[in-house]
Amino acid sequence: MEDNPAHILVVEDDAALREVVAGALHSAGYVTSLATHGITASQMLRETNSIDIVLLDIGLPFVDGWHILENMDDPRPAVIVISARGEESDKVRALDLGADDYLAKPFGADELLARVRAVLRRVRPLPGAPGMVVQGTVRVDLGARSVTRDGVEVRLSPTEWQLLAELARNAGLTLDHRTLLQRVWGPQYADERNYLRTFAQRLRVKLEDDPAHPDVVVTVGRQGYRFGPAR
Repeated sequence: MEDNPAHILVVEDDAALREVVAGALHSAGYVTSLATHGITASQMLRETNSIDIVLLDIGLPFVDGWHILENMDDPRPAVIVISARGEESDKVRALDLGADDYLAKPFGADELLARVRAVLRRVRPLPGAPGMVVQGTVRVDLGARSVTRDGVEVRLSPTEWQLLAELARNAGLTLDHRTLLQRVWGPQYADERNYLRTFAQRLRVKLEDDPAHPDVVVTVGRQGYRFGPAR
């Protein structure tokens, strides 16, 4: 077991599923906390700063998962939405509100743990090679894992940072959609272009002078994305 195992909050009102999920996480060596409804979950998120990942059901009593996701304070933990609603529109909405992943019910323990591991690689990545990449007023410090715009630090989620860092490490080169998805999210996400579009747009809102005409996170036709001008 790790010396510092990840802390995962399971927010699920279905008692049977909650216990199965908690058991799988515990067996894999993670520390787990449980919340049965939205009010308890909101309180735990306000009072606990050690949570690495939230497994968040959408259909909760009292306060639903959408409200929790939309009103999380920064710095926020990574979030995997779990829901019986598997529609594409719900997945896009969850990503737009800041979720890192979306897992439709029913799901098996192996798939759940694979998603958790993928998110943890972004929350607790191995140190990258140090270096500074600059585009206009945006400075990406790969060694310090920080980014500034006009000299002011920009707060990024773990997944936003991983996507930006991957692009910055390859500044001027076009990375195709599948390559980016596999490097940032993992092999099983190779076809999830909604993830890429959503997080690219979130980066543009934070980094670009004009998100509609980006010069930091650049779309290259139907091929993929690039950091800065082509080289």
